[in-house]
Amino acid sequence: MSRKRRNIVEDITEDESIASSAKTRKIEMTMEQYDKFLLEKKDGRFKRTGQWGGMYKRVAHECCDIECVRKWAPSPIQCLTDDYYCPSCVLHHRNNVNRFSEERLKWTANVPNTFYIFSLVDPGKAANGKTKISLIKFGRTQHENALKRYPTAELKQYEMKLLLSLRGKLSTMTSIENWWKEQAEKNKWFMRFSNSAFHGQTECVQIDDNTLAELIMKSKEMAIAQEESN
Repeated sequence: MSRKRRNIVEDITEDESIASSAKTRKIEMTMEQYDKFLLEKKDGRFKRTGQWGGMYKRVAHECCDIECVRKWAPSPIQCLTDDYYCPSCVLHHRNNVNRFSEERLKWTANVPNTFYIFSLVDPGKAANGKTKISLIKFGRTQHENALKRYPTAELKQYEMKLLLSLRGKLSTMTSIENWWKEQAEKNKWFMRFSNSAFHGQTECVQIDDNTLAELIMKSKEMAIAQEESN
């Protein structure tokens, strides 16, 4: 890894360790308190429907949107963060920005989201002599800590290092990710990851350090500009 990329990684790692250490305390609620939380803090957008088993046991929930009514079973503790809502309403529309102007889904524009950039190493396949290639992976996640997006095994196996983590409104982070895709397609940067089981196999690019630095700077500028205008 180049010195420029190593410096970026060190800054990010320090910030993430501070954030994670502040969230280790255990939280408890009664069933009544939790249901009230969903109604008041989550605006009644989804509700608990299964039998209560405490904050750390999975329980059935249902989306209250009449066109969605998705059913899934997260643990109540998982639902407390400000970015957690019905996965179908918030996460499964990919990069469609038109939904933010639709009456039914426009509220999702303000849900917190994270845009991230990782450096990683593609180990290659036996067919090509397992030639290692240094790549950049970009994408979005609901997690405030982008490192939680990938299993520890993948982070280690592919030598993944977090280079950038931007937190803001879903509409802003979606715009930044779409811009990266446009740049990658226009400049033919996309490089398909050799392991098809790796999430985001098609969202890896091969670029030099100067280009990476320019893209990171532009991403930060877009985040600031769009958050201030909203």
